[in-house]
Amino acid sequence: DTSIEDHSSTKHQSSQASPIPHHHSQPSTSPQHQHPTTTPPSTMSQPQTQTALLATAIGQPLTKATRSIPTPGAHQVQIKVTVAGLNPHDAKSRDYGLFIQDALPAVLAADVVGVVTQLGPEVTRFQPGDHVVGQAALILPHGHPSTLRLSETNNDTQGLQEYAVLDERYAAQVPSGFTDAQLATLPTNLVTAAVALFDASGLGIPSPWWGEDSAAAAWSFDYAGTSVLILGGGSNTGRFAIQLAALARIGRIVVVAGTKSAEEAKDLGATHVVDRTGKSGLEIAAEVRAIVGDELLYALDTINPPESQWIGVEALSNSQTGKLARLIPRGVVDESKLSAPKGAGFETVNVMGVSTARPATAGPLWNRVPGWVAQGKIKPTGFQVLRGLDVDAVNKVLDGYSSGAETGHWQVHL
Repeated sequence: DTSIEDHSSTKHQSSQASPIPHHHSQPSTSPQHQHPTTTPPSTMSQPQTQTALLATAIGQPLTKATRSIPTPGAHQVQIKVTVAGLNPHDAKSRDYGLFIQDALPAVLAADVVGVVTQLGPEVTRFQPGDHVVGQAALILPHGHPSTLRLSETNNDTQGLQEYAVLDERYAAQVPSGFTDAQLATLPTNLVTAAVALFDASGLGIPSPWWGEDSAAAAWSFDYAGTSVLILGGGSNTGRFAIQLAALARIGRIVVVAGTKSAEEAKDLGATHVVDRTGKSGLEIAAEVRAIVGDELLYALDTINPPESQWIGVEALSNSQTGKLARLIPRGVVDESKLSAPKGAGFETVNVMGVSTARPATAGPLWNRVPGWVAQGKIKPTGFQVLRGLDVDAVNKVLDGYSSGAETGHWQVHL
């Protein structure tokens, strides 16, 4: 039987029912839990094939099968996977073909951690034996969201297999004192938050860190005088967005969250928290406007479907053109629910939190991950554990994501 563990502290737990029973335990960052120094297996002793969980047909459960062990290319490292992190988009991949329509049979799980076993050409950042966390390649570099597809090469980077390859440019070493599992909570949600806030395809706030391209804009940008609204502060992407906004020293970080998440949002860096519990959309937006006035230009909605995304728009400035970044990209915002027309209009942008699709933001972000985590500036989230490539258990988690019964971060530990 698969072992199931819960590493979610109380403030990280979803209020939703889990599809699989589990018991509770606490995560630890104490040194005795850090990853040990690992001697990588000799590549000469590696088998040619491996066990993997595959999507073989859209709308059907994953199946256990074998596939070739990938060989690292330029700037890639081969890893023996220790943790594969699951996210709701994995259920959309299995059920509707998101990212994988043209790449069956496909491997899922974009949050990947493992021990480096082999270096490809031109690798400079890692050595065999390093514990490395990275994000799989969900989209080909320079691809366009309208033509998202996985190639066989990108399948090689996914986590639900014994060996994978990662691009060193979108990966980081697991800091001393932290576990592989803790770092596996970061990749997709942290990258998504960074793209939403700082990438030109997102809200486009000038990044204080991202090299020469943003240096001039960051130099003159009034961070202290800027407000950002984050709807869904209790979601994992919301948590990382709060921390990144605080790292950028944005003056007013206004977070909409449920009662259970309010205190945590403040601990992570929110300057103001609006408790959405029992309030209408207009009441929530009115509370936000009482804090920011008619000055809000940046809103990030991490959780709401299109029919509720007008709440963020309602809070945006009426006299200046604000921008709403959203993670659920279906349809258009229902402007009929707004209390008044947006005189200067507003812009809606869909966030694509994929490192290979947004290298200008993701590359510098990954360079900073170890330091920020070690310094406590970026905190891993809670997670729940499945042990082994148990196809039935993984399918149950994906079923929970599909039904909405499960929203937390699940991990497969190999």
